[in-house]
Amino acid sequence: MNLIRALNNTEFNLTIIGKPAPNHLRYYNECKQTAASNIKFLGFVPLDQLIDHYIEAKVHVLPSWNETTGLSSLEAAWYGCNIVITDKGDTLEYFEDDAFYCDPSDPESIYNAIQKASSAPYSDALKNKIISKYNWQTAAVSTLEAYKEII
Repeated sequence: MNLIRALNNTEFNLTIIGKPAPNHLRYYNECKQTAASNIKFLGFVPLDQLIDHYIEAKVHVLPSWNETTGLSSLEAAWYGCNIVITDKGDTLEYFEDDAFYCDPSDPESIYNAIQKASSAPYSDALKNKIISKYNWQTAAVSTLEAYKEII
């Protein structure tokens, strides 16, 4: 809701992608009612079409209350988006200086981070980090090492 409040009637167009959780339909409908005409809701999008949205976007925003890596943010960064992500959870450990951070409780903080991300050039730094550190091979080796340590 704060993302919607941050971008309502601004110079930015916001596309919200994803199917609402069945137990949060009232909240989803409230979000849709609050949204201005520059905000659209697409619902579920198949992966091949989702990639097209990543490629088309300049910025990917995930202002959640608690986040680990934010897989959608990693995917978006891979396809050339600047990332705006929450300053809550473990995001700083993963994204370090390769993202723009916002406080999800503050629409002004969200807007300011989006404004900075939209005017910044895209950097391959996060994509290179994904290639070298955040891949299945590295995850498998780390998991194996953790199991060995426990055993």
